[in-house]
Amino acid sequence: MPLVRSFALSTKKGKETYVKPIVDSVAKTVRFEIRKGNDVPEAPKVGRGATFRCLVCSQIADDGHIKHEGTVGAMGAQLMAIVAQAGGDRIYLPPNREHADAARRADPHWKPEGQLAYDPRNIWCVSYGLDRFSKLFTPRQLVSLATFSDLVAEARDRVLTDGEDGKYADAVVTYLAFAVDKAADRNTSLCSWESRMDRMRNTFGRQVLPMVWDYAETNPFAGAGGDIRGTVESLSEVLDVLSCGPDGRATQLDATTAIDGVEQPIICTDPPYYDNISYADLSDFFYLWLRRSLKTIYPDLFSTIMTPKSEELIATPYRFGGNRDRAERFFENGLRRAFARMHSAQHRDYPLTLFYAFRQAEADDGIGGLVSTGWDTMLTGLLASGFAVTGTWPMRSELATRNIGRGTNALASSIVLVCRPRAIHAGVAARRDFVNALRADLPEALRKLQHGNVAPVDLAQAAIGPGMAIFSRYAKVIEADGSAMTVRAALALINQALDEILAEQEGDFDPDTRFAVTWFEQHGTGEGSYGEADVLARAKNTSVAGMEEAGVLHSRAGKVRLLNREEMSDGWGPAADRRITVWEVAQHLIKRLERGGEDAAAKLLRRVGGLGEAGRELAYRLYTTCERKGWAQEALSYNALVVAWPEIARRVVGTPEAEAQQALEV
Repeated sequence: MPLVRSFALSTKKGKETYVKPIVDSVAKTVRFEIRKGNDVPEAPKVGRGATFRCLVCSQIADDGHIKHEGTVGAMGAQLMAIVAQAGGDRIYLPPNREHADAARRADPHWKPEGQLAYDPRNIWCVSYGLDRFSKLFTPRQLVSLATFSDLVAEARDRVLTDGEDGKYADAVVTYLAFAVDKAADRNTSLCSWESRMDRMRNTFGRQVLPMVWDYAETNPFAGAGGDIRGTVESLSEVLDVLSCGPDGRATQLDATTAIDGVEQPIICTDPPYYDNISYADLSDFFYLWLRRSLKTIYPDLFSTIMTPKSEELIATPYRFGGNRDRAERFFENGLRRAFARMHSAQHRDYPLTLFYAFRQAEADDGIGGLVSTGWDTMLTGLLASGFAVTGTWPMRSELATRNIGRGTNALASSIVLVCRPRAIHAGVAARRDFVNALRADLPEALRKLQHGNVAPVDLAQAAIGPGMAIFSRYAKVIEADGSAMTVRAALALINQALDEILAEQEGDFDPDTRFAVTWFEQHGTGEGSYGEADVLARAKNTSVAGMEEAGVLHSRAGKVRLLNREEMSDGWGPAADRRITVWEVAQHLIKRLERGGEDAAAKLLRRVGGLGEAGRELAYRLYTTCERKGWAQEALSYNALVVAWPEIARRVVGTPEAEAQQALEV
């Protein structure tokens, strides 16, 4: 029985509508029916990767077998369900032969050629036989996209016939080509069906080409996500609100060998992120369709069959025969050349600004702290070229609704580093001088970042800026053995200083909260012995019995644990609490936020007053603990409180409690 990928899948557990596989054990075939009720069938996928249970014989097929069958062409597709529009709702219909045959009869007159790169980190579908761009599309999708691309050229002729000049015609078809490109993102066999939202997911929810087993194929005229009319309209909406300004100019250059010919340019750039994303390999997906639509209009831009890749600054070993050392040297040397070029060209009256949103913590036993290879490599190249960091601008640049940000602690900000040429009279410092300067200057910089409501998930990255500003003010920092301190070692010291500063902020908390923070670091919400808790409580100038009375602890049979948020009283309020703690304030604010949103949290914030700000500071501390322990879901709650804080604080003014208080004050 050949492997089957399914299309137009719709499993909707929330509405008790699902696709039920019906197995004919005699004929060894499978058909699918739409069912309603609670008997949701068990998914055939049983493990990580491509491990499936056969619907006919129940035998497990492992990842290796599935990949082999895919690469030898033994993988097909089977229609599982049809999603249709009925008034303002979607309805789900069982498959039929007519629709399945219609999909197979499509005969595309053009398809994008080109081999996908072998990049297991970002391009996963190659291992399953989808190794050429043409294989990412169904025949029916290729027919529609190629037809739309053909119509781009016809549109140019129509504009010229209407009496417009060539430049205007070129502009029109350029935007139309963008619309076709955008439609391609939602018309592949890597688009899945988002059952909770009754809509399709696009191909590039992240910067990867994944493997999708249950994919959805949309009608390109139905307005279901891949509609060509919708992509054209979205581009038109942007054009309607764009302001007219001076003409811009774009030039494609290699940053390691050339800078734009403008004398003394002002440079603002987003350097590559080490080996995280293979932009050139992934951009071929869009380049191939753009080239088909626009190669006669922009022959220089589209002179190559696929995007150039040999000079792309990325540390991907597969481009160097699997040799990681060669890949790293290529990246590091190229980055240094690029920064050196910028240093010589940058206008001296203005700073160089670098956007960076890279998050990668690695333990380094030789240094004794957490460091980031991406930051290390980028900053090493930057400082080696003669720049110094003079400022940090955290900028909220990422949407919480993007796929990687949903339910995760993904970075929400880009860190803008402000850089100027290092002063020629910069001195030399000893390691002790650098550490003392961190302890003296970093706390105030950190308070400013927290006051600016930088999310906890971004704080460690944001702190790199002021930390490196201290490090780069010196021409060199000398280690105890006489060698120059590396950027990697400096980053580890900055992270250590950040932990120390956050720990010192505990001094502003009440004794019960200080106990809870330390106990949480050691046990989370798990149990520990009463004796251990009693010793810690005495050290924090409190007692187990008092904290139990305060509603912080649960103590029984010689075991002690922190109460989790769900166990805390729903009707809690500070007025009736005889022993209010910052710990309780933070937990109840999070509980209100998660259950009732910003309005509910704002009502409580008004009642707790200044303790709310202390609760917000505690959220930073607890996030750091959760991040280090790998408690991702708990970390998400503390991060969410800080992110929502400006809106919560804004709504405090409009609550009934606030209005009553204001009336009393008048």
